[in-house]
Amino acid sequence: MDQDTKLAFGQILGQIYRIQKNISPDICQVNDATIYALLNGVETTIDSQLLEQGFISREKEAHVSNVLAEYHNDSDKLNNLKGYYDIEHDLEAGNINRVEASIIMTMFNERGLFKEVIAKMDSSFSPVECKRFEISEYDI
Repeated sequence: MDQDTKLAFGQILGQIYRIQKNISPDICQVNDATIYALLNGVETTIDSQLLEQGFISREKEAHVSNVLAEYHNDSDKLNNLKGYYDIEHDLEAGNINRVEASIIMTMFNERGLFKEVIAKMDSSFSPVECKRFEISEYDI
C-alpha cells in the first residue's frame, strides 16, 4: 500500500473512531491517543490499526471456496463430511487459520453459497468457533 493510501485510510479510520466516541464512548474501543495519531498520520499507529482489522486475500477466499466446492460437487464426500476437522488440514495447506475460515464461511453462508457443506460444520466434529457461520448484530 502506498503512503498516500495508507494516510487516507488512517485518517478515515480516525474519523470513524472519533464519531463512535462522540456517539457513545462505550462503542469506541480505542483511546484518544490512537485517534489523534490516526488523524495526524502517525505511520506506526496506522499500521497497527490496519493490521488489527485483518485482511483476507482473494487467494485465501478462493482456496476456501475450492475446498468447500469439493464437497458441494460430490454428494458422497458431502455425506461423509463430519465437520470442520475433516477440512481443517486442507484449509491449513492454504495458510488459512480458523478465524479466517470462519470469516470466509460466514460470508459464503450469508451469500447462500455452499450452504449444505457449511451446515455440516455444526457438529461435535468441529471446534466451537467453527460450528455456526451467521452474522450477528454485533458484526454489522
